[in-house]
Amino acid sequence: MVENNAHVGGNFGKYELTALLGRGGMGDVYAAHDTDKGRTVALKILREQYADDERFRTRFLRESHVAANLEEPHVVPIHDWGEIDGNLYIDMRLVHGQTLHDLLRAAPLAPHRAVSIIEQIAAALDAAHAQGLIHRDIKPQNIIVTDADFAYLLDFGIAQAQGDSSLTQSGMYIGSFGYMAPERFSGATCSPAADIYSLACVLHEALTGNTPFPTNSHEQAIAAHLTTPPPRCRSNRLQDGAGAGAGTDADVYRHSGS
Repeated sequence: MVENNAHVGGNFGKYELTALLGRGGMGDVYAAHDTDKGRTVALKILREQYADDERFRTRFLRESHVAANLEEPHVVPIHDWGEIDGNLYIDMRLVHGQTLHDLLRAAPLAPHRAVSIIEQIAAALDAAHAQGLIHRDIKPQNIIVTDADFAYLLDFGIAQAQGDSSLTQSGMYIGSFGYMAPERFSGATCSPAADIYSLACVLHEALTGNTPFPTNSHEQAIAAHLTTPPPRCRSNRLQDGAGAGAGTDADVYRHSGS
């Protein structure tokens, strides 16, 4: 949980904001009490500075529609969405757990655990891809893992229909550079393979503790994804049979769309 802010302890329509859970690219997520239904939820609210920006409003609304229409166990269920006093919000199930990013701060995961989590997120992506949607921002911060190791994929705010580039400004990259597929930088048409590549980068980090191409700048990250030979996962943790075949040759991921 991150530190509280000025809104915690106040009301947002029928919701009592009890804690600030996190900050995303477009909005803040609160633990909130729905006073009408008497339940505690996770409430994502579009930041005030984006309230009048149609591009961000469109992305935020897209997230609510996309996630609500994906009936997949590894996508957090959406209860409701709408607008209160000019501020867009998404009301969703409050999931108790840690992001994969936070889990990896302690140490890389055991191979069988890493593969299990990635398989669950792959199931969520399968559901999205079946509806013609590409997530475009697969990263450890967008994966939450419960104490029972049940994984959820979060943040469909920049999800894109195949062939639809309407939410991207010319010359801008949308996503997280450490996990973006090469075609995202080269201007090629984005396909589900881009999500698969990103998920493979997350698997590499889960197994080794590092992204496939650690760099100090966006420019270096772009060059690495485009031209650097994919790394191999080599560590003592991968010597058991459960993990050795799961992440030893990352080259297959780079060619996932071939």
